[in-house]
Amino acid sequence: MGVNTNINLNQQEPAGGQSLSVIWIVVAGLGMIFGGILIATITPSIFPQQASAEAVQVDNLFRFMLAVGGAIFLLVVGVLVFVIVRFRARPGDLADGPPIHGNTTLEMVWTIIPAIIVLVLTVYSYQVWVSIRTLQPIHNSVAAVGQRFAWAFNYVITPEDLPASVTLDQLEEPIRAAVTSEAGMNFSSAQLHTWMGQQMQVSLRTEDVNHAFWIPAMRIKQDLLAGRETSISFTPIEAGTYRIICAELCGSGHGNMAGTVGFNDDLQGAWLIVHPDEVTYLREFYEPEAAKVLFPPEDPALRGRQILVGAAYPCATCHVLDDLGWVGNIGPNLNNIGVRAATRVSGLTADQYLRNSIRHPGDYLVPGYSNLMPQFNAVAGEANYMPDTDLDAIVAYLLTQQQ
Repeated sequence: MGVNTNINLNQQEPAGGQSLSVIWIVVAGLGMIFGGILIATITPSIFPQQASAEAVQVDNLFRFMLAVGGAIFLLVVGVLVFVIVRFRARPGDLADGPPIHGNTTLEMVWTIIPAIIVLVLTVYSYQVWVSIRTLQPIHNSVAAVGQRFAWAFNYVITPEDLPASVTLDQLEEPIRAAVTSEAGMNFSSAQLHTWMGQQMQVSLRTEDVNHAFWIPAMRIKQDLLAGRETSISFTPIEAGTYRIICAELCGSGHGNMAGTVGFNDDLQGAWLIVHPDEVTYLREFYEPEAAKVLFPPEDPALRGRQILVGAAYPCATCHVLDDLGWVGNIGPNLNNIGVRAATRVSGLTADQYLRNSIRHPGDYLVPGYSNLMPQFNAVAGEANYMPDTDLDAIVAYLLTQQQ
């Protein structure tokens, strides 16, 4: 007797079975939706603090993408589990499966729905991108310079930005001329300062290789490309201290470009300091720092120390110098350099050796160290420009390091 292996694929399922199937489909659909929402809700809890208006928009977009992606993940996994269980081979079942081939309706559904999802994500993402890149009419601007292996943030002093207690008549002529010039007078800091509710624009350029400016709490990241100026903007909504990181591998000291905390809980390297309001920003940062450059000390050694503390040049991340709290490990130790410099090269005084080492660092390499130090040029407009006045002051300070 032959066995009838024909399967009637058009056989109608009982009404009760159809109702049960509909119920299971509805339950599965609701589970998929709520599962996606749950994934979108829980996952961002591991993110850094949400501290800017841009972070809110970026995180909302990411939550939406997580909800959609989570729902699709649950759908795919659910279908796989269902198929594995429902259509598994039973013991003793040696028959072939039904010869099913293609389903035009199903293929249209899984083509149209992903296309709609991608279109929605594209429009939503573009709106967020335009929003976070739009510069407001009133904003605070700072120029940032990335170089091996530190950040320097340049603030401008103009006659309108002078501290309340300072007038132009109180300034020496060279400084007054710089302040009243079209570009204003600059001072540098290793830290980026702003205040809540104020959009900040950071103009970015590199003095050497490519870097990447990243503040995780602000959800902003922008590459610094050699030979090109880029920019990024953000609006802080929470006062506090936030780490700045270089997200582009730039050499052996790459890790030193991220802000760190010293043994005495002091901030070292690059940090974003968000003050609660503009008054606090002016009182605690801008006015004291501006006063230092508007009224520099007469002693050139003290001026040199002030320049190095101000982080106009990326020396701190590479060298050790106890007097300034430097703990770098890439360049030679500068403790006692005022004595050792006189014995480094026959025929050169300590002053000559230090000047030449700054202008032409590759000439006299200390054994055990490679030529990573940038060449500080004396011509304005060239990369790593260091005016002679700064060089004189820095050398005068280094010569005082006798211990």
